[in-house]
Amino acid sequence: MNIRISWLFWFAYVLVGVQCGKIIESDNTIGESVAVEVDIAKYEADFLQEFDRYQTTGRRSVNFDRLLDLIKSPNIKVTLDRMPHARDPKVCLTCLSASYSFMEIYKRTANKEKSTLAKLAQDICHLYSLKTYVCDGLVELNADMMMFILEHLDELPTAERVCAVAFQGEDCVLDRPYILSDRYPKVNITASRNVLRTSKGASIPSNEEPLTIIHLTDIHYDPEYVVGINADCAAGACCRHVPDLEPSDSANAAGFWGDYRDCDSPWHAVVDVMEQIRTQHPKIDAVYFTGDIIHHFTWNTTVASNEEAMRQVFQLLKERFVDIPLYPILGNHEADPANLYAPHHVPAKLTSKYLYDFIAEQWDEWLPNVNRSTIDDGGYYTALSPLGHRIIALNNNFCFVHNWWLLYSDVYFIRQLQWLHNTLQDAENAGEKVHILAHVPSYDNYCYIGWTREYRKIVERFAHIIEGQFNGHSHVDEFNVYYRKDDPTVAINVAWNGGSTTTFTKLNPNYKVFYVDRESFEILDHETWIYNLTEANLHPDREPIWFKEYTFKQHYGLTDLSPKSLDTLLHKLAHSDAELLQYWNLKQKNSDPMLSQGCDKTCLRDTLCALARTEYSDDSACERLLSQPRGEA
Repeated sequence: MNIRISWLFWFAYVLVGVQCGKIIESDNTIGESVAVEVDIAKYEADFLQEFDRYQTTGRRSVNFDRLLDLIKSPNIKVTLDRMPHARDPKVCLTCLSASYSFMEIYKRTANKEKSTLAKLAQDICHLYSLKTYVCDGLVELNADMMMFILEHLDELPTAERVCAVAFQGEDCVLDRPYILSDRYPKVNITASRNVLRTSKGASIPSNEEPLTIIHLTDIHYDPEYVVGINADCAAGACCRHVPDLEPSDSANAAGFWGDYRDCDSPWHAVVDVMEQIRTQHPKIDAVYFTGDIIHHFTWNTTVASNEEAMRQVFQLLKERFVDIPLYPILGNHEADPANLYAPHHVPAKLTSKYLYDFIAEQWDEWLPNVNRSTIDDGGYYTALSPLGHRIIALNNNFCFVHNWWLLYSDVYFIRQLQWLHNTLQDAENAGEKVHILAHVPSYDNYCYIGWTREYRKIVERFAHIIEGQFNGHSHVDEFNVYYRKDDPTVAINVAWNGGSTTTFTKLNPNYKVFYVDRESFEILDHETWIYNLTEANLHPDREPIWFKEYTFKQHYGLTDLSPKSLDTLLHKLAHSDAELLQYWNLKQKNSDPMLSQGCDKTCLRDTLCALARTEYSDDSACERLLSQPRGEA
């Protein structure tokens, strides 16, 4: 909703300088934007003072509304005095104000009972634009975890620290040298002469028929999806019954096969994906499933409902892919509460052991010869496939920055990373080639820097045997080239994202088919298959019309999919906005709403950088590409 600023409102900002900041630009026109530079420290202090008054009187003052409008009003452009790199300053300001107020009140509160602090958290949450039931549900689900963290930290985190972790992806980082400093425990990496010093090219393909590997990811099945219900619920996830939902009409009714709005997948759409794959691709050598079965209603989950949905999807996979090797991993939504993957040695009721026990049982049919100890330890494993290559299946959901356990310990994932290194060392000694599966792309800005930095070191060390990385999580059709940290001209590895079978949000559903050399296990080519959701929903009485959207090698005119070849492609994209826009269209799976939205110059720049960035804040490879002259779109 577009909120227009009245004369009185605009005049108040001019007159008082918004108290916590100063107006730095304005065109003096009603309804046009005002730019405000905010003093973070003063804003936090003023916000707490006004919130205290509000808690006492039950009424919000004019100044409190003004402070909140800095966050809520689309007509106010905010910059932050000590967060110059913030991608979305209003998100950062929301986090800072909420975290600072909660922490300061927590310090002075004598009665630190869960009910008291949960009520405080809910009251703060209600100030922003979230639905009341979303706030209340999220606080209730996460209260035990947050109480444990608050009670057991030697020193409470500052608001700035909370936001630097939780919203790293938005660059809510007050002191970049702090978060970027080399403060994390290091993986012990062995020296080797095999480390790549030049870009990795392709081997000579074998004469045998390539392997066919299906990559499925991000199903996001909603057991309570209701066809025809109002899909504009403004709760962050829709297409099921939620409180205060208005009746539907022809404009907002949820589609039969899914919906471009904030909606997950109905069961019949999940089944249709599997039926399409089995019909279209009769010869399949393996399936990679890179996680996320559970829906996005993160304020309304239980262990029992999550397990029932996972059991249902796993059974479907077993029935549709009989006698085909299938390698599954966990997504961030499989946990209850969502995103929470606990460190070791926390109380039993807070650990993730319940989930690891569940998947060990469910996956046993697919992984009969896998050492269960690592699944028990953290939901990860390795397996030598009957095809002859090694699968390393990670649980890197620890690194997702909305895993609040990172506020308790931002180093506990090192154990898994050291295991990854050691497993790759064993594979190197055995002459094996490796494919790595992980849900959260390590190149994603929402993967915590402590993980991405060490993971990148491991990839650099073993890039010569890692023939493919397969991710999910982002829901878009993308890839990423890994460059050496000390030389961003040397391309050494590639990570491929499977997209999503769900339409959440504004996307067409898809799956991918990878063709893999039987001897080197290098990726020879891949196809993306989609259907257009608009067209499918016009015909609910028939199955969607799937089609091959593109074949990678043919579309980009490449001879192979090696890191060296893809580096050449990135240079080509960097030279032409028109070709980069074509890549962006494919990345968004040519969905109707995304094509309508389009991609401006800033979007194209970010798209290019996302192709070349493999560690949060390291844009050296991106800057090299951006230094080239560019054509027009």
